[in-house]
Amino acid sequence: MNKFVSKALIALTFLSFSLVSYAFEDPKIHLEKVTKKISAEILSNKEKIKTDSDYAKSLIRDYLLPEVDSEYMAKRILGKTYWMQADEGQRQKFIEEFIGLLLNSYAKGLANYDGQPITYDDTQYSTSGNLANVRSTITPNEGEAILIDYRLKVQPDESWLVTDVIIEGVSMAKSYANQYREQISKIGLEETLKQLEAENQKAQQATEISDETAEDA
Repeated sequence: MNKFVSKALIALTFLSFSLVSYAFEDPKIHLEKVTKKISAEILSNKEKIKTDSDYAKSLIRDYLLPEVDSEYMAKRILGKTYWMQADEGQRQKFIEEFIGLLLNSYAKGLANYDGQPITYDDTQYSTSGNLANVRSTITPNEGEAILIDYRLKVQPDESWLVTDVIIEGVSMAKSYANQYREQISKIGLEETLKQLEAENQKAQQATEISDETAEDA
């Protein structure tokens, strides 16, 4: 596992537990309150998270996905050209498979938390007040501190949803955009969707526990 992916797992672990976005509430304040509350839950369920992939994924599904503007992020990843070229079915398929990618890729990151301190800087708002950034610092047991920026966009109900996670200057949305736009330019959107679906199915199978895998262990 490369350094960036490892840090991304840690970042999304805390994103998944940090952003139940209430209207009018400063994102930073809520990040602090919820992280403090949920840290104990992670630590008390570490063995279950390691052995029960469905449980780990349910935490991501229940806490992370409702706080991410999935459609907005999908538009950013595909870019205006590919998003406009895609029909409604292809758009929904990409969002569905992208969510599957997050579930399969990042649920395992939950077990990486061992009580490392997390601090948050004051929320920074755009001039219009419609965008915000909250920087967090995770202090690992060894090595340098990890800086993570959460980008958020205000919604019509005045709640906030996450549109990007930036780990030490590297944008998750841009990283996925570079990957999938290049792939689409080579093989097309429909084939890219098929490959993404196949990857998710393979990742799902890899986390399943069966009598067969138990015998091989």
